[in-house]
Amino acid sequence: MVLFPVEIFSAEGNAAARKKIYKMNCSPCHGEEGKGDGVGARLLPVKPAVHSDGNIMNNRSDKYLSKIISKGGSAVGRSTYMPAWGGLFSDQQIRDLIAHIRSLTRSLSHSSKGVDR
Repeated sequence: MVLFPVEIFSAEGNAAARKKIYKMNCSPCHGEEGKGDGVGARLLPVKPAVHSDGNIMNNRSDKYLSKIISKGGSAVGRSTYMPAWGGLFSDQQIRDLIAHIRSLTRSLSHSSKGVDR
C-alpha cells in the first residue's frame, strides 16, 4: 500500500476546496485530472481507477463511490491498494469528493443511480 501525507479540508459547496481535497489525497494515485496516472500509480501493481472516463464512472453509483472511498477497494471487491478513507473524511467530505470525481468525467451526463459494481 502506498500512503501519502493526508491533509483534510472542509469543502461543503465549494468547488475549489473539493478540488484541493482531491489533489492532496487522491491525485497521488489517480492523477490531478483523474486519468489514473498519478506519481504513485507507477508503484502500484494495479492501475488506479480512471475517474475521467465517463464510460466507467457513469456506471458507478454515488453509493458505490461512497463505499469505496470510505471503506476501501476490498469493500467492493476491487483492489486492496485503494485505502479506506472513512476514518479521515467526514460524510460531507466524501460527498464532496464524489462531486469532484463526477466533474472529471468527460461524458456529457452521468447518473447517480449507476450500478454498484
